[in-house]
Amino acid sequence: MSGSTNGLPELERALRTRGFTYLGRNTDGWPRFEGSIPAAGTAHEARVSVDLTGQQLPRVYVDVPTNAPAVMPHIGSSGFVCYASKGTLVLDIFDIPGQTLACLDRAATVLDLALRGQMQQDLEDEFFSFWHGDICLLDMDARGKEPVRVLHFEGRGFAFVTNNPDRTQKKLQTMGLSGATEMDFIEGFQVTTSAKPRPTQGLWPPPTVADLLRWQALLDPNARREIERQLLSAYVRRKHLALCVVKSPLMQYAFWVPLRAHLEKSPAKALSNARPRVYAAKVYPMSASRIDDNYVTSRNTPGRQTLAAKRVALVGCGTIGGFLGDLLVKAGAGLEGGELLLIDPDSIFPQNIGRHRLGLNHALENKAAGLKAELTRCAPTANIRAFPVKVQEVELDGIDLLIDATGEEALSTQLTRTFADAGKFIPTLTVWVEGPGIAVRALLRDSIAQGCTRCMNAEHGHNLFPVIEGAMPQELAGQGCESLYVPFPATVSVRAACLAAEMVSDWLNGILAPRLQTEILRRGFNKATEDIDVPRRENCPACSF
Repeated sequence: MSGSTNGLPELERALRTRGFTYLGRNTDGWPRFEGSIPAAGTAHEARVSVDLTGQQLPRVYVDVPTNAPAVMPHIGSSGFVCYASKGTLVLDIFDIPGQTLACLDRAATVLDLALRGQMQQDLEDEFFSFWHGDICLLDMDARGKEPVRVLHFEGRGFAFVTNNPDRTQKKLQTMGLSGATEMDFIEGFQVTTSAKPRPTQGLWPPPTVADLLRWQALLDPNARREIERQLLSAYVRRKHLALCVVKSPLMQYAFWVPLRAHLEKSPAKALSNARPRVYAAKVYPMSASRIDDNYVTSRNTPGRQTLAAKRVALVGCGTIGGFLGDLLVKAGAGLEGGELLLIDPDSIFPQNIGRHRLGLNHALENKAAGLKAELTRCAPTANIRAFPVKVQEVELDGIDLLIDATGEEALSTQLTRTFADAGKFIPTLTVWVEGPGIAVRALLRDSIAQGCTRCMNAEHGHNLFPVIEGAMPQELAGQGCESLYVPFPATVSVRAACLAAEMVSDWLNGILAPRLQTEILRRGFNKATEDIDVPRRENCPACSF
C-alpha cells in the first residue's frame, strides 16, 4: 500500500466518522468493519470489508428488516448489497478511505430504493441472482420440431437439453465431455411464455410444484396450465424425473422435479391421484445457459443478421483467409443449414506459419483441408467443406457470397469475367494487403451496377484509386529468387480479415456503402483515397456483359 492516505489507520479513522468500528480481518485479509447505514427512514446494521489495494469494490452486507419483502432487487439472500455492476465503477487507489465512504453512500441509496419498492423492474434483469442450481445447457434449434431430449451425466450436477442429440454429442466431444446418455425415466419438455420472469415477494424460490404453479399463474396463466399438463403427463407415464425449460422473451430458465418418490405403486391409481402428488413434489431451479448455434453467433451482435443459413465460398486459405475463415464461422457461416466452402489448392509450409491461422501441426497439409479441420474442431456443428483444388474447378452455383482472399488481382479479374460470360452474378468481396503491409483494402461488389477490381484501373494500368500519397514502397525478403516474399507481420493479415468480416456483416444488414474501404496500418503514410463506391467502368474487360 503506497501513500499516506491508504493504510488501515487512515481507513479506520474515515469509517469511524460514520460510526463504524474495526472488527479485524476476513479470511481473505480484508479489514472488516461494523456499523449502520440509513435507508427508508431508519438505520440498518451493516458490515463492510475493504480491499486496501483498491482492485475490488468494498463489500457491503446489511441486516434486512423482518418486514422487508422476501426478495428485493440488488439485495442478496445473505444481505449483500449489489450497488455497482462489475466493471462500471473504478476506484481511485490513492484515496481508498474516501472511495469507501462513497461506496457506502451508494449502497445506502440502493437499499433505500429497494425497501421502498422503487426498483422492482430490476428484478427481471436480476432474475438469475435468485434462480440458480445445477447447470442446464440448452442446445435447442428453434427451427427444429423434434421433441425435447435430455442428456444426463450420472453423478454429475448438470444436464444437456436438446432437440438433436447427435448435434449435441458433437459439442460434448469438443468440450471433452463423455458419458452423457438419454434415460427413459427422464422427461424433458419446453414451455413458451410471453412473460418475463421475476421472483415473487413471498417464499422464494418456490419449493414445491404447487408454489411454482401459483407463481407462474401470476406471470402467464397459459404457461402455468402447460407446465401442469406436462408434469401430470410425465407422472401418469411413470417418469422418475421431469425437466422443464421455460422460454421467455428475456431468457430461458429451467427447473427439474423428482417424481419417483411420489409415484403410486399401482399404475392404475396414478391418474386419479396424480394432481395432489405432483403438487407436493419438490422443485429444483437450474442455472440454464444456451449453447445453440444461433445464440452463440448472434450474442455479440444482437439484432443483426449473421451468416447462418447462407452459402459462403472463401477462395484462398492463406494468411488472410485463415484468420477470415475463423471470423466467418464465428459470424454463423456453415451453421443452421448454411455452408462454408474453403477453396485453396496450395499446401502450408513450415515457413508460412509465422503469419497463418494454422500452426506447425498442419505443416505440409493442404491449406483448405487444414483450415477445415481446425475450424471444425472449434465449431463441430458447422457445415464446412474443403476443396483442395483451383477455384475454377469448383461448382459455385447457389453461392450467396464469394470472398476472394487470395490477394491475386489476376484471379479476381478472371473470376469476374467467368461469371459474366456465364451470364450470372455472385456478390463478391475481395480483400488484400497493399505493399509490405502498408495498408489493407477490401472491395464489395454486391450488384452488377457496381465496379469490380479491374474497374479500379485505367486502360493502361493506372490506379484510379491510389492507396497512399506518393509511391508504394517495394520491400522483399528471403534468399534468392525462389524464396523471395513480401514481408509483413501476422497482425496485418488479422487486420485485413477483420476489415473483410466487418464489411460482410454490414452487407448482411443492408449497409452497402462505402464499398471500397482502406485502412492505413503503418505510420508516416497518408490515405490518398477516402472510402468510396467504385463506379462501374464502361467497357470494363472483366465485368461488362
